[in-house]
Amino acid sequence: MKVAVFQWLIWAFLMACACGKDDYTLVTDHEGDAPLNESVCYLSCLSDALNNLYSDSEKRLFVNEEVYANASRILDDMEGKSGESTKYLSVISSVISKQNDKLEKLISYGNEMGDLVANVGGLFSEVNESVRAVREVLPSALIRANKYYTAIAEIVRTVWDDVNRPLKQDEAKCGNQNFGSVGEPKNECVYRTCPLGDGVSEDTLQHYKKGGIEINVQTGSVSECFNRPRDNLYRNGAEKHSSDVLKWLEGETTRLQLTVEVQKIFGPLIVPFAAGQSPSALRAMMSNITFLYSHFKEVHSNFTLMLHDTNITDNLNSTHSTI
Repeated sequence: MKVAVFQWLIWAFLMACACGKDDYTLVTDHEGDAPLNESVCYLSCLSDALNNLYSDSEKRLFVNEEVYANASRILDDMEGKSGESTKYLSVISSVISKQNDKLEKLISYGNEMGDLVANVGGLFSEVNESVRAVREVLPSALIRANKYYTAIAEIVRTVWDDVNRPLKQDEAKCGNQNFGSVGEPKNECVYRTCPLGDGVSEDTLQHYKKGGIEINVQTGSVSECFNRPRDNLYRNGAEKHSSDVLKWLEGETTRLQLTVEVQKIFGPLIVPFAAGQSPSALRAMMSNITFLYSHFKEVHSNFTLMLHDTNITDNLNSTHSTI
């Protein structure tokens, strides 16, 4: 008898170890509860987090490109005008006395424009590095995020059909088995069902046991009428295009059994979506560039006015210089 008990304990221990390797955050009704609406909360959290990530990263990409284009245009203009001024100074200094006060002032303006171009060039270098990093990783990460969002949002919609269905619907024969549009879920979700509500990070992902969610609802709250078309819908849509992170148990007409690899979805997106400078940092850089550009135009205007001074023009004309 003791040997039998001992063998049973060993078997139970080994089974617990084996099962524990794949234990995810579990949403199940094995204790008699009805967690279908809770499943909606967990899944909605993932789709909302992906949607927010996508929106924020799309904005990051757009602002990077916008600031790069504007900064590039400004720097090109400044470099062009500064180059022309240097050429004029070279010609003027060859025909005017070195002790000429106006020449010294022109040289001072030229040096100031050169310094401003260098300052803007430094800022543009940071913008250029940011847009290079963003272009390298963000487009593919956005495609990946959109793929997962589409799959999970589709599951949320179809599961919510079950939660929202009339109580006695299953007593009647299954009619139209197409899923309708039911809008946003109306059930309130508690904090524990959405660890990503405050943002996606390695820390918030740790709230998902083993990096995933396992949904196992099988005590009658799942409509057979909905599960039949759901099988086909998931096989040809959500699971087919996201099989690396979604596992749907097919063929169970009254069960909802789904595994979501949360870490695999969000982990690879964290670094790409943080690439480059943030929109706020880029706008601050653009503000500095605009300020420097405004000052440059003022200095260039003063340089041009002095360049067209009558005495200087006469001296240049006497040398038959063309500038």
